[in-house]
Amino acid sequence: MKKVKIIPNRSMSELILNVSPAKQFIPDWYKNSSQKMKGFEKFSLFPENPIGTTSTYKKCSPFLDSLTNGYIFYLSKDIEVTIQDNGNPFILWRGGPYDMISNHSKSQWDGLIYPENCHPHVFKWENQFTIKTPKGFSTLFSHPHNRFDLPFQTLSGVVDTDKYNLEVKFPFFLKKNFVGIIEAGTPLVQINFFKRHRWYKKLKTYNEDFTTKENIKFFSKIDRSYKNFVWQKKEYE
Repeated sequence: MKKVKIIPNRSMSELILNVSPAKQFIPDWYKNSSQKMKGFEKFSLFPENPIGTTSTYKKCSPFLDSLTNGYIFYLSKDIEVTIQDNGNPFILWRGGPYDMISNHSKSQWDGLIYPENCHPHVFKWENQFTIKTPKGFSTLFSHPHNRFDLPFQTLSGVVDTDKYNLEVKFPFFLKKNFVGIIEAGTPLVQINFFKRHRWYKKLKTYNEDFTTKENIKFFSKIDRSYKNFVWQKKEYE
């Protein structure tokens, strides 16, 4: 088991620790989704073509793993988004000992292709902590995986957090169609760790016997073949 350190950068930071395991942020739309395709709730295979299963993405282990993998940096208090007369977004929050959001100068992002559904302005989620990983491990910070429902888009970045000793701030865009309150507890950034290696690709020859054997094994189960034969538990505390 590896240990990641969350180090407060200010005297009040430890009172607002807003980094928790991603498994705590599974969205309601996922929890409420059906495991079977509409109209085929009584079947595990299509009656007229039993090659395919009637399972939905709800039974897809890789999809769920993406939601629960690593940690989440989440919003520690409500923020309100309004639109100014000039069409630009304006963000407010109740006063406190620290800033929630800061701005990037537009000139710093000259040449960046902006998401078409977002305002062409880069904000930053402020962070009160340094994240320290074991030697040789870096961190991928990204938009929460598969969370297209959120009213913003956080940019991705890789930081060598075993060597970097300051807090990481997270640039993001606001979606044009959103006005209202983004509530405390909303996931903002997904945090995943990886060990730095020197990788190289190697092309192997096609092995028909191996491929056939793997297909026979995989399709021997009607339900959740991947989870039965491949999946391994991931643990984040």
